[in-house]
Amino acid sequence: MKGQADTIGIAMRVALLGEIEGTCIIRTKFEKIPHEYSTVVGIQELVHKILMNLKEIVLRSNFYGPCDVLICVKGPGYVTTQDILLPSYVEIVDNTQHITSLMEPIVRLAICCVLDYKSRGIEDII
Repeated sequence: MKGQADTIGIAMRVALLGEIEGTCIIRTKFEKIPHEYSTVVGIQELVHKILMNLKEIVLRSNFYGPCDVLICVKGPGYVTTQDILLPSYVEIVDNTQHITSLMEPIVRLAICCVLDYKSRGIEDII
């Protein structure tokens, strides 16, 4: 009986999450990184983990269209949501949320992101 309850619970969760609307990151582009499964010397996390951290960022906006934001940081140090360059009409709920860690001084991380007001359902952000 537990397996059936899990199946129904997962289906309900996906259906409910698909109905929640808000501002979220819908697309990302890393400078000099070819694909999601790359590793970068001097960055502690894998690119896939950085994408998952970006997907968890909670944003608030009163604008209903796409906009570009930029993360441009030079190491060493921690990259948090406070390092995201945002337009004035977009607000980050938690400015201390961790994105990645840069371990070497020569490392420069540049990520271009596109935000949009849409369903916060299960979607890829690559």
